[in-house]
Amino acid sequence: MTMQQRRPEMQVDAATLAAQARQKCFQHCGEAVEVILSGHPAHKGYLSGYFSMLHDLNPRYQSAVIASRDTAVLVVGAADAGGALEALGDPSRIFRYGFFCFEHAPGSGAEGYDIAGFESFEAAVLAALRDVAGETARSIGVDRTGGDQLWTLVTQHLDHRLAVDSSADIMRARRTKLPGEIHRLSVATQLVERGLLKVGNQLAPGMSERDMAAIISTEMILGSAIPRLVSVTSGPRSALADVHPSDRRVQRGDLVRIDAGCVFQGYTSDMARTYVLGEPDEEQARCYRAIRAGIEYELQTIRAGIRVDQFFQETVRTVRENGIPTYRRQHVGHGIGLAGGYDFPVLNPTTPDLLEAGMTLCVETPYYRIGWGGMMIEDTILVTETGHEPITTIPRDLIRVG
Repeated sequence: MTMQQRRPEMQVDAATLAAQARQKCFQHCGEAVEVILSGHPAHKGYLSGYFSMLHDLNPRYQSAVIASRDTAVLVVGAADAGGALEALGDPSRIFRYGFFCFEHAPGSGAEGYDIAGFESFEAAVLAALRDVAGETARSIGVDRTGGDQLWTLVTQHLDHRLAVDSSADIMRARRTKLPGEIHRLSVATQLVERGLLKVGNQLAPGMSERDMAAIISTEMILGSAIPRLVSVTSGPRSALADVHPSDRRVQRGDLVRIDAGCVFQGYTSDMARTYVLGEPDEEQARCYRAIRAGIEYELQTIRAGIRVDQFFQETVRTVRENGIPTYRRQHVGHGIGLAGGYDFPVLNPTTPDLLEAGMTLCVETPYYRIGWGGMMIEDTILVTETGHEPITTIPRDLIRVG
């Protein structure tokens, strides 16, 4: 039984989840902060429920969320206004800048979208701030995660005493996950699992890396997700981390390493499995036993209160003692959550922080040997007070094909 089958209450709509996220953020920011301002694409979705495709199309695209405890408004480019209206449902909560050629049907709520919005992003942000904060706000929590543009805007155009750096507060709120976030992570993970299982059923000599990537991507798309990472590598190429699949066709004896993830309703998955065509040779079997021992150590040990740097050292030591004495890693896992990169914490030797119940993590022990090949196991879990709950559900065996 999957996590979401056990917990149907985890399935909440985007608006409800955003309202819960705002509540968490304001709890961390404190009573004095009355408004939160963020231009970070992931945080905009976190606080409003709207995740925009335009950030994928144009990394320089500017947008912002202005959130109070009760609501959130969006500052978006004119081309993004239709999607924002669909998500928020209230045109008064959308501040457009620039121009895009929308017409509208009567009663659509899009009256005025066929004329230019504010002259600039900055003008739209200031108007939205005045609308949400009014003239009596004591402080505005500014998220500086993506840069200081909004911080500068507030301090130069409004009373500089209003600005409070809330970047760390937002990140603290994100450290642990709400039930609705765990549901989205679980769905995104299950879609990857479906693809991996289908690859295992169809894999045969002569199949290309691109063929396998297409199978996995299809399962993601059929599940209403967006492929984010589909790295399929085989033979000597399996030693290359995070590269695109090629036209290389697999042969007997090859290792096939697949590291894949997708985005489902703003939340991303990341997991990996390794296949071998035929029986593994002695070296392949020895190395796989070692990395399997490492991830089993992680899963048996992980719980709230574990110190990250010590956990890293013990995981690496376990792999070395079980068959790869030269094993080295820069990390043995990372937080997972909102799309756009690793979540906190990264399980590396320089992080002294303690794990907390409610964190969602990817744990992994990859091994890459240039000229020979690579192998990988990566699982997603929810940290609990006494251990963990699995989000990844398929076995961690070396998958033998043929």
